[in-house]
This record gives sequence, structure tokens and C-alpha cells, in this order.
Amino acid sequence: MRLSLSVWHRKRFAVHLEPDATMALPERAELVSGIVSGPFGIYPGTAYRAGHAHGSRLFTLLHMPSQYPKLTLPQRGLCQEAAEEFADCDLAWESAYALGVIGTAGELERAAAITRWWKQWRA
Repeated sequence: MRLSLSVWHRKRFAVHLEPDATMALPERAELVSGIVSGPFGIYPGTAYRAGHAHGSRLFTLLHMPSQYPKLTLPQRGLCQEAAEEFADCDLAWESAYALGVIGTAGELERAAAITRWWKQWRA
């Protein structure tokens, strides 16, 4: 289903953080403050650590139902742009399992291409 992400609002939500070997942090869930719209949330930090640590100004786009980080970008506005592109894909974003988001093969490939483009943009 195509979504409209016209309104973003502040909220506290849980995020599943990946283990960080350099900081000896295990895989864990944390409560973060960020903004949400539809099935997407954006919080300051990365897939490994919430908040702006050590001068980092990165933001992460999250798939809210699964608490799965999708992309980390240098500006919150870029995460919002990426979320708008994902929302335009005709997919079942409500799945609580990020890899379980379903749709036609063409729409799934379109979402994968969006992910590749944004990851390459950051590199």
C-alpha cells in the first residue's frame, strides 16, 4: 500500500541496535527520541549506537514495526526524503519482520534500488 508521510511528529520509540565490536556493545534494544510518520522513524545515531557520540551527526531511518534500522545518513532531512521514496513503493510496510515486508517483485526491487542508491550516496 502506498503511504503518505505528510506529518512527522516527535515520539519515543524502541530501536534494535546491532552489536558494536569497537565499543564492546552487545546487540540490544534502546528507547530513543526521534520523529515518526507512518511505519518509519528517524533517530539521531546509527544502527550500532543511539545519540550523537563523539561529534557524529548521523541520523538513522528505522522501520518502526520491526525496529529494524534501514539507512544511516548525515542529515535528518535526507532520512525523511528516503522515507518518502520508500513510502511511494506499493508494499505491506506493516509487517513486524522487516524482511517480511511483501509486495510484487517489481515493487520489492524498487525498494531495494532505493536502499542501494541511498547507501551509495552516503559512501
